[in-house]
Amino acid sequence: MELSMDDMIHHVGFVRLDAAMADDLSVVNSARVSFGKQKSEVDEVDKGLINFLMRERHGTPFEHNSFRFHVSCPIFVAREWFRHRIGSFNEFSGRYTEMRLDSYVPAFEDMRTQVGKPGSYSFEQMGDDDALEALGVMREAYAATFHAYLRLLELGVAKELARVVVPVGTFTEFYWTVNAR
Repeated sequence: MELSMDDMIHHVGFVRLDAAMADDLSVVNSARVSFGKQKSEVDEVDKGLINFLMRERHGTPFEHNSFRFHVSCPIFVAREWFRHRIGSFNEFSGRYTEMRLDSYVPAFEDMRTQVGKPGSYSFEQMGDDDALEALGVMREAYAATFHAYLRLLELGVAKELARVVVPVGTFTEFYWTVNAR
């Protein structure tokens, strides 16, 4: 099976707020529970309490507000995001569903070299010819690995095994839930 670049989708991803359970009243009541108190409305005193909590870095009451985001990004970006373990994640699974042929290719103007040692390097713009060649190499690699993935599926290889050839530049999706702290 021959894949062309038209067979592969390219997009820039997204981060969308999917849901929120968050308001000033939950922060106030979470703070006041220490004193056995609960309120049904926020007043001027409570606004002062919230400012006090923020100023003095009393963050625990803010953990009772949560936000859920729907995210689409390349796998290599998701892995960096997940490794910090801030919040909870639930990701699209290539074990159960066929992977999409959807990949990240940098814009021409984003092609750069890394100069220096890890921890103290800088980026420099690539020359036009090298940048064009590098982008071509990336596209060829995607076409080859996506072809291999589809061929493995045609041969009856389980999705969870066939996905091992999919590059980290392939897009994934996940939900990320995090509190306000």
